[in-house]
Amino acid sequence: MTRKIFSSFPADILFEERSVHLPGQNPSELAEKLQCYSTPESVDEYSVYRLYPEETYLFTKYYKPGDRILDHACGLGRTTLRLHEMGFLVKGLDASEFFVNIAKRRFPFLDLGVGSYDHIEAPDAAFAHVLISFNGIDHAFPEPQRITTLRECARVLKPGGTLIYSSHNIKSLHLFSPRHGRQPLWKLRNSPKAFKARAYVLEEGVRTFYASPEFVVHQTESAGFLFLEMVGFRMSRHNWITRYYSPYIYYAFSRHPNL
Repeated sequence: MTRKIFSSFPADILFEERSVHLPGQNPSELAEKLQCYSTPESVDEYSVYRLYPEETYLFTKYYKPGDRILDHACGLGRTTLRLHEMGFLVKGLDASEFFVNIAKRRFPFLDLGVGSYDHIEAPDAAFAHVLISFNGIDHAFPEPQRITTLRECARVLKPGGTLIYSSHNIKSLHLFSPRHGRQPLWKLRNSPKAFKARAYVLEEGVRTFYASPEFVVHQTESAGFLFLEMVGFRMSRHNWITRYYSPYIYYAFSRHPNL
């Protein structure tokens, strides 16, 4: 999808906390969230080492062999491994030490480490690209952590470098949307949120960020990026299908050259 001009969002919606100190995540809440990813079930769920069609398309289009890539919120190293095999210089970071230790045992040749969403231990302009796959950024909570994460991604990117990430689509919560049909009670409870620009939704005890495509684009551009394109679930390019059917959407941005 080519660049499109979206209707403006008020600044207080995009950056409600912009003028105040951005607090970190509550330690007890962070520990509880990480505990959710420290189970055999979580390891099984995330032990799928393949790329999705949207990822293959975007990586082929924007990445060149030899590029240095930060795979942020890399989990068990799914995309880290595949990017390494494709000839990229990739570093994987994840907040879960449990996941990182398993990935290190599986792939000792990969550059993997523990790191937070909103504090990337890397110098300015260290990477040609930043990737946050599998909707990883949507687990940044509260929302100021998400905003800080976007700004940190801009900081560590070279001018013109790309940020590619996927995010849950709040419009897929509409009752007429066929998505989430296997969770009728959950969808009925959360369907009113489909009329909002963004909201946190409780999924298996974890707060997960959902937002409209317009909101995602404006929030990310406000953090220092230029919108390039978006790709819907299973490579959907139809506006209506992407907007209301895709449970998540992949977005591609470039770092603003004058940041």
